Amino acid sequence: MHESYRRFAQETLQPWLAEHTAEGYFESADQLNIHYHEAVNPEEQASIVIVHGFCEFFGKYHETAYRFYEAGYSVFFLELRGHGKSDRKREFEDQRVIVDSFEEYVDDIHAFLEKVVIPHSLTKKLFLFAHSMGGAAAAMYIEKYPDAFRCAVLSSPMLKVDYGGIPDPAIDALAVATRIGDLGDRFAPGQHEWRGEDLFLKSSCMDRDRYDYQFEQRMQDIHYQTWGGTWAWAAAAKKATESALNNAHCVDIPVLICQAGHDGMVDNEGQNEFRRLSNMVYLIRYAGAEHELFNADAYTRKKYYTDVLNYFKIFTLVV
Repeated sequence: MHESYRRFAQETLQPWLAEHTAEGYFESADQLNIHYHEAVNPEEQASIVIVHGFCEFFGKYHETAYRFYEAGYSVFFLELRGHGKSDRKREFEDQRVIVDSFEEYVDDIHAFLEKVVIPHSLTKKLFLFAHSMGGAAAAMYIEKYPDAFRCAVLSSPMLKVDYGGIPDPAIDALAVATRIGDLGDRFAPGQHEWRGEDLFLKSSCMDRDRYDYQFEQRMQDIHYQTWGGTWAWAAAAKKATESALNNAHCVDIPVLICQAGHDGMVDNEGQNEFRRLSNMVYLIRYAGAEHELFNADAYTRKKYYTDVLNYFKIFTLVV
C-alpha cells in the first residue's frame, strides 16, 4: 500500500469511522441476527442505504460511506445474511455462501428499513445504492416495494449471471438437483474457501491500494473471509436475475445503472435488458472499467463518484 493512501486511511477514514459510525444487530424475519453499520449525519439531506455484493463486508465500503457522509448524507449499511458478522442460515467452517432464495435478502433489506433505517433517519428520505449481487436483490426489492425509496443507483448490478461458460440448461438442471440430497451445500464450480491469496491481478479491482486495504481486513478477521458460493446460491442467483428482469416493468422510481465496460463478473446484457424493459432506468457506461467501479483507476473513480452524487443531488432537492 502506498504511503499516501495509508495516511488517508489512518488519518481520515479511521478517525471518521471511530467518530461517526456505530454498529449493531437487528433480527430478520426468520430470527437471524443481521449485522449493520450506520453513520447518521446531523445535517442529513437524505439517507443512503448501501447493499453490498457477493462475499463483501462493510470494510470494503469505508471510503464510499465516507464520501456519501461528507456529501451530506446519512449512511446505512447491512451485511446480508451469510456475510460479515451476520448470521448464516447454515454454518460452515469455510464460510461458504449459501442462500435458498434471494427473497431472503429482500426480506433482510425490508427488516433493516423497518427496524433501523426509518427509525434512525432524520429526514425519512431514503435513497438506495447497491452493488453487484446486492444490485439483483435491490432490483427485486424496489419491484416489490415501489414506495420505499425515492431513487436508486445500481452499480455493476448482477442482472444476468456470468457462469463462465456453463450453459443455462445445465444450471437449470442443477437447480432442481440442489433440492435433492446435499448438492446445494457444495461449492459451485470454480468456487472454493478463502485461501489467503493475494489475487489482485485476477480481481475486479483496478486500484492496488484499495485492494490492499480490504485484503488486510480479510487477513485479520475470519468474519471477512467469506469467499465461495454454493450450488444453492448459484441456483438462487439465476432465479433472482430472471425475476428482476421479468418484473422490471414494476420499477416505479428513477434508477441509475452504472455499468463497467470491461466487467468480468456479471453479464452486462442483463443490465441492458433491464434498461430496455423500464422507462425509469438510465444507464452510464464506464468504458474499460472493471466490475468494482468504486475501486477503479483514479480518472474513472472520480467520474463515477461525481455521477452518483450528482444523481442523488437531483432527488435531494425534491421535497
